[in-house]
Amino acid sequence: MEYVRLNKEYDFVKKRALVNYLTNSRTDLENHFHSRAHNMLASIERYEQANLKNLLNGIGTGALQKLKDNLEHPEHSVAIKEAAFQSALQGIRDGSMTYKNDPLMPILTNEINDRCSGYKALSAQEEGDLLSLKPEQKKVIAEADKRDK
Repeated sequence: MEYVRLNKEYDFVKKRALVNYLTNSRTDLENHFHSRAHNMLASIERYEQANLKNLLNGIGTGALQKLKDNLEHPEHSVAIKEAAFQSALQGIRDGSMTYKNDPLMPILTNEINDRCSGYKALSAQEEGDLLSLKPEQKKVIAEADKRDK
């Protein structure tokens, strides 16, 4: 009789151990899946932010290049330097240097506004396409996911 009770108790412990093992394995698998998904989403967000920064950097760089081109142009350069000199004299008279009558600021702001105007009327789809991942970025994320498996 004792043997039967002991065997039932052994079977119960064996079943509980198996249930615990399967439960822990399932939890580990879910955690692994969630962490991989979280890592992929974080990578995608970083790439999208980098794409946005590159876009904004291109706008700023292009506007600054336009400003430099105006400064290098002989005809515009003389007028800009004269206006800057007059602005500096006005600042000395006022006792405070400001951007009032600054000849470069309107050139720079107009160029930035011109470059940004094309992006103001974008639809949500076009904006998504503009900032979405490039094929090489997708490849990097996919390869990183393969390594994490």
